[in-house]
Amino acid sequence: MENKTIYLLLGQKGSGKTFIGYLFEKHFQIKFIRVEDWAKQIKKDRQIDNESYLAEVFSAIEKGIRTTLTECDQLVFESTGLTIYFDQMLSNLKRDYKVVTIQILADPNLCLNRVKTRNQSIHINVSDDQVNAINTQVLQKQFETDFIIDNNQQTEGAIKTMIAEILEAIN
Repeated sequence: MENKTIYLLLGQKGSGKTFIGYLFEKHFQIKFIRVEDWAKQIKKDRQIDNESYLAEVFSAIEKGIRTTLTECDQLVFESTGLTIYFDQMLSNLKRDYKVVTIQILADPNLCLNRVKTRNQSIHINVSDDQVNAINTQVLQKQFETDFIIDNNQQTEGAIKTMIAEILEAIN
């Protein structure tokens, strides 16, 4: 499993993690995995903070990442990173792979506006209050990450340059 790299985008809901993940794939041919697709399939009628749901989601994410890494050497995925199940998954992945963490920064008001205006059919629907609560927790957790991308009002070109600099720094 050596020589396999995972790029983990961490940040608030609406910070642009999905968009940046797509840029990794579009410009650098690093497979982007939308883990929210798995979360939506698992959710059923449970609340987003249901413990069994969260445990099942992060187990599925870890399994999916491991399976994908049998087919490629690098991938990128995203998370708010808030639960103990996330922490356990991250610890497991770090044991077996190189994990590069990248914090995605954006103003909380901009994040909320992005969540309100994004395509709801591909995301788990959450209320404004839930977005604000989740994003407050993300900011309070204060992740120690390897890199930071400021995504307040960046162009695609500017973000592409930041990704290229990250990739150059780790290689």
